[in-house]
Amino acid sequence: MLIEIESLNGDILLSGKVSSVGQLKQRMMDVLDEVGSNDFVAIFCARYGYDIYPYDHNIKVDYIIDLDVHRVYKPAY
Repeated sequence: MLIEIESLNGDILLSGKVSSVGQLKQRMMDVLDEVGSNDFVAIFCARYGYDIYPYDHNIKVDYIIDLDVHRVYKPAY
């Protein structure tokens, strides 16, 4: 599953496994509650086994995590 992280700090692509959008939302909130958005990517990836890839706006992702508004959604292409 490909996930785009949108943030004022820059956009990032992640790859990893998630069983549901609800699980992804819960994981996002757990990490944000603990460390905030500045260290989100490093902690999220280490804790849940995601890999970081260079951002490419041409790649279609399965979900987007918007750290500025704390929202997870499926993009419409």
